[in-house]
Amino acid sequence: MDRANCGYLKAGGRVLVLAALFFFSLPLLSAPKVILNDDAEITRLDSAYLSQIFAMQIRKWPNGLAIQVFTLPSDNELHREFVVNRLHIQAHQLDRIWNRMLFTGTGKAPAVVKSQAEMVEMIQSTPGAIGYTSADYPTGNIVTLGDKEQ
Repeated sequence: MDRANCGYLKAGGRVLVLAALFFFSLPLLSAPKVILNDDAEITRLDSAYLSQIFAMQIRKWPNGLAIQVFTLPSDNELHREFVVNRLHIQAHQLDRIWNRMLFTGTGKAPAVVKSQAEMVEMIQSTPGAIGYTSADYPTGNIVTLGDKEQ
């Protein structure tokens, strides 16, 4: 191979690496957002606290209001994306936590909604509710926690 072709391959390799980095970082740029009923009086949650809420280990907000967790079905792609990107575990691990609580009688699983529209409706109408939607889904005046808050 001559020197001209070798330089072309190096430049092409750099473009390929940059394209791969961009492609694999897209899920991080559009991670699902957490939505809350405004009665919860929360403006910030760290990821550990959020994980405990969705694992049903924390049952009340700091103001004493009961937490009502809403999720999409376990086989929903947005649910899996939320669990991986926000809770930092796999969806089957979260299912296992919920199933263990159900079978041992120590707790209950969260309420499951069928769609993002139903999620928004339930969060708006349920005091202390928490859930999630895709980053670009319109949520109106619901309290929304994005990447920066967590």
